[in-house]
Order: sequence, then structure tokens, then C-alpha cells
Amino acid sequence: MTIGGWILFGFLALCVLGFAIYLGATIMEDNKIRGIAAIIVGLAITIGMYAGFHWYYSSTASGQRAFKSQESNLGGGIERTVTVYGYNGEEIQSWTGKFDVTESDQETYFDIDGKRVIIQGGIIINEENEK
Repeated sequence: MTIGGWILFGFLALCVLGFAIYLGATIMEDNKIRGIAAIIVGLAITIGMYAGFHWYYSSTASGQRAFKSQESNLGGGIERTVTVYGYNGEEIQSWTGKFDVTESDQETYFDIDGKRVIIQGGIIINEENEK
């Protein structure tokens, strides 16, 4: 799960559990079983939220991309190979290392070995290397 996911889950969990405990304590004055049940329901909702967050970040493409982006941002990039081909299919140049790649409509750029590489034109293959 990403840091943002943990923060959101923590906030929601605190809200749900806080409300469940408040409600349970209020209800316990009249009926202890219903008060305890309210707290248990709050715990069940929190566990369900955790399962939902875990599912999202491990089983959906957008969740996996978010986790991969965070991993890249915090780890100084991803081990990858960027290769530029001419429009005729001939390889022009290739770079391998741990770096982030930024793309726009006009250019692709990245920093490797302390130098910025800017690519304008050509066919660019940006491939993550296996760990």
C-alpha cells in the first residue's frame, strides 16, 4: 500500500473506530450487549476497509501503478533500459541504469550518471529490467 493509502486508511479507521467506541459506550449505559456489538461492528468495518485497500493496491492495475510510482520516487528510480530507434528501425542509442523517465508529447527525458538526457523524436522503448 502507498503512503497516501496508509494515511487515508488510518484516518478512516480512526473515524470509524472512534465513532464505534463512542456509540458503544453510549449504548452500554442501557444495554451492554448492544454496546459491545457496536464496537465489534466498527472493528469489522475497519477490517473490511483494510481488505479493500489491500485488494486495490495488490489486484488492480491502477493500484499497482501507484505503488510502482511511489517505489520509483522513494528509491531513486527503477532499474530500466531506454532504447531509441530511428523511424527505419535502426537502434540509435541505449541507456541502462536506475532512473526515472518523464514523457510529454514533444520529448522524453531522464537523468543518468548526473547528466540529463533529452530525446526528441524517434521510437522510444522504455523497459523495466527484472530484479
